[in-house]
Amino acid sequence: MTAIPISREDAMPRMRAYLTRAGYASHVSDVSKDVMRMARDVYLEAFDRAEPVAISCDREAKKFPGAVSEALAGCASYTLLFFSLGACFDAAVDDLLARGETLRAMLMDAWGSEAVEALAEHVDATLRKERGAGTMRFSPGYEPCDIRENFAWFEAIAGDCGHDDGTINFSEYSVNPETGIITPRKSVICAIGWRDA
Repeated sequence: MTAIPISREDAMPRMRAYLTRAGYASHVSDVSKDVMRMARDVYLEAFDRAEPVAISCDREAKKFPGAVSEALAGCASYTLLFFSLGACFDAAVDDLLARGETLRAMLMDAWGSEAVEALAEHVDATLRKERGAGTMRFSPGYEPCDIRENFAWFEAIAGDCGHDDGTINFSEYSVNPETGIITPRKSVICAIGWRDA
């Protein structure tokens, strides 16, 4: 297990992607001034609340947890990846909902979805510069890989360091073995396959 060095800026989504995820027009210029003002405020608040982490774990093909999907088949090794914005981000969204600030909560939730994807894209690009092309980045939940595979993949990542290497507090993260749902909500588990050893 390796905690990948990242900055909070690596999890900053593009404004257009954030607004599109929230259901607004894909052209920022088409969004009303009032919504844009709130969206900018929420963007900064979300950035302050996020505590992004990126963790990787390399596995030989024979030690891959569970079945290897067709998209990842035929590789010599794999990198399992875990990304999260942390429990405090979920708490920030929940707090807005509890206060009845539904629109702000929806915007923050959309920001979080795009932010964890931006973080994954950043780490993905960094790994490919170091190791070559690799396969597509693939997550459980997409055919034919059942979303419940998240549990085995997460256990493999966490198990590599006995659940705590001193830099990551694994008690904050979990995967429900029955549903494959990750906690905190703004988290992603995925893998990249490498054709060469």
